[in-house]
Amino acid sequence: MLRTPTRTRRGDICPEHGIRCHYSSAGATYSYAKPARNIIASPDQFSRNIIGNPFKYESHRLGLENSEDSLSWNVWRSLQEAGVLHKIVELFTGERIEVEPFLYLWGICSTDDDYKPWDLLVEARGHFESNLPVDRPLTEPDIALHLPGKYLILIEAKFTSPNTCYERGPRKDAASLTLDELLAIYQFSGMRIMNIRRSLAADRVHYQLWRNVVFAEWMARNDHRQTKAYHLNLVRDGYEDDGAAEFRQLIHPSRRGRFRRVTWEQIHDRCRSNSRVSRLCRYLERKTARLQPAFNIRGRGI
Repeated sequence: MLRTPTRTRRGDICPEHGIRCHYSSAGATYSYAKPARNIIASPDQFSRNIIGNPFKYESHRLGLENSEDSLSWNVWRSLQEAGVLHKIVELFTGERIEVEPFLYLWGICSTDDDYKPWDLLVEARGHFESNLPVDRPLTEPDIALHLPGKYLILIEAKFTSPNTCYERGPRKDAASLTLDELLAIYQFSGMRIMNIRRSLAADRVHYQLWRNVVFAEWMARNDHRQTKAYHLNLVRDGYEDDGAAEFRQLIHPSRRGRFRRVTWEQIHDRCRSNSRVSRLCRYLERKTARLQPAFNIRGRGI
């Protein structure tokens, strides 16, 4: 019998399995006492350079079964190790360039294992977030793929949590912005992807998606005049369809191809026949969320 964690106690660790058990209204789950056990790709690099990294927000959650950050590292680091990031870019954007892009996870460079903060992201934060009206975390794209002079893709990854919105009215809490503040702060002259006029008339806006689109376009412009900006919302099959469709209505019609809702399952399907990522495919087939199969994958492994 194990005592579950609470806000005031860490809970008991199973001496046999090295996990803590959790239970809430959302269901049962678990966490690893050693977060690196949640990792299938470069666990040593992950432990040395990501856990506790001052540029990574909330690294204490990386041992959770439902951690979208650990899922993101496992998937995108595995794709990078196999040299197939450009194939995923082609799948989602149509950009057919046989060159591997730079990979950034939470704004930290994973290419060449230097793990330095992304200078373009630092510049964007300075431009948009140097004088926020509340004390809140700065914009942290979950995943980014960048091929200088060609494309810059920011990805908002979701696993068990939904895309959230700012609605008309006062702040939700001390760390949130109002909808009017979001739209006033995160825009710039000559912005072409988001339709600011239509957004100002909307009753609500998915604020993480908005910030990522604005950041992507601003960063792409500051990279090179030919760099194309994209934003992908990476979710599970069957989730966030309506929210993505709603958000797409706030994009200029000629630029709607720069935003897409994509799924973890699509990545699995793309990798299924590639032996270099067979470990990743098995991981996605067996991955759980709240102790249940996480993804809608046919021919699931056992």
